[in-house]
Amino acid sequence: MPEGNKPRRPKAQRRKAQLKQYRRETLLPKRKQQQYCIATIQKLLQKHSNLGPCSSDRQFARQEHISIGTLRGWLKRKDEYMECKQRNSKTTLNGHGQVESVSFGADLVKFMDGVRDIEKFLTTAHIVTWLKTHQQSWLDAYLISKPCQAQAYKSLLGWCQAFAHRHGFSQRVPCASKKTQAKLVETREEYAKAFWKKYAAYEPSNIINIDEIGVHYDMPPPRRTWVRVGDSAKVDKQQKHSDRVTAVLAVRADGRKLPPLVIVHGKPSGPVEQTELPTYPRGAVYAVQENAWMDEMVWDIYLRELLTYEIEAPTIVVVDNLSAHVTPAACKFVQKDLFSQVEELPANATSMCQPLDVGVMGPFKAKCRTEWLHETMVTTAAEKRLAMVQRILKVWDGIPSIMIKRSFDKAIPQGES
Repeated sequence: MPEGNKPRRPKAQRRKAQLKQYRRETLLPKRKQQQYCIATIQKLLQKHSNLGPCSSDRQFARQEHISIGTLRGWLKRKDEYMECKQRNSKTTLNGHGQVESVSFGADLVKFMDGVRDIEKFLTTAHIVTWLKTHQQSWLDAYLISKPCQAQAYKSLLGWCQAFAHRHGFSQRVPCASKKTQAKLVETREEYAKAFWKKYAAYEPSNIINIDEIGVHYDMPPPRRTWVRVGDSAKVDKQQKHSDRVTAVLAVRADGRKLPPLVIVHGKPSGPVEQTELPTYPRGAVYAVQENAWMDEMVWDIYLRELLTYEIEAPTIVVVDNLSAHVTPAACKFVQKDLFSQVEELPANATSMCQPLDVGVMGPFKAKCRTEWLHETMVTTAAEKRLAMVQRILKVWDGIPSIMIKRSFDKAIPQGES
């Protein structure tokens, strides 16, 4: 065979690299980033300041189980954290989040805060009026950018509502107040000084606040009704919403709760009291009143059948100025039989001075609404009353003691004495 026609040697097939199978025997947990609220940061920074200039930042971080980088970041902004006045449960200072798309955002927020500071109505129409007065050129450009006038109007209202929500405003049902917010704050400070001047020697366990709250079966009670567009919104005058009971709640300044008193609809010594009350669950005291509300008879039941067995030592009983609470007979019973004293809160100031109103009743109502969503629907009045009683006991049992302590600290601050 000629030399040039020699057959070529076949190429050797390349071996595929065999990867060694590897399997992690133990799965590492995902690292969770630790968050600190502003109140915790302020306490740690204050503790760091008390150590003096010769202390070691790294040793302090190791003792408090925090990252040295986190501590140094706090120290760089120490003045901002220590001067922060916003809610202590927040984890960031102001300035985080979405960047404002308009240059006049701060001025508009200042206007909105100013309107609410003097307790005037603040609606979307007021925001639009401010835009027409101070930002007419921006408003004209915004309206022209929309395809039609109807769409422009709807979009403008949506922009105003989104702006308000983005800056911490929410729509609430307006309620009348006999005092301005500034006057209420002044009243709270004066009352706190007078309170602790008289009762500084009392232990927190011997300061009790008592108040009532209405609980409806359907939470919230119906205030509006759905109707077809163009139809009338009239309803039958005879139609009643579902039943309502009143829960009388009491808390101690050390965070402990007293059993509730539940007042239900019915006539005293009637069928409800004779047949239903004995079947209600233990853990509360029950009373019957024609309107399911507090009166002198029910208050006397509360003092004799519940509060008498909860008094551990001479106690300050803090109540609002409801006429049933401060009758001469009730005050005399508390003083002579319970060796305690009734302390009446300032008139028209319970929203700022009463611990239950300040930080307990709101979460209690919210938890009742949530619990209502998970309940099995019932139809008869007796079943509804029992369902409300069970709901009250379950929700009241879930109120934490730390919430009660914070409410007392906020309503009657001892540091201002």
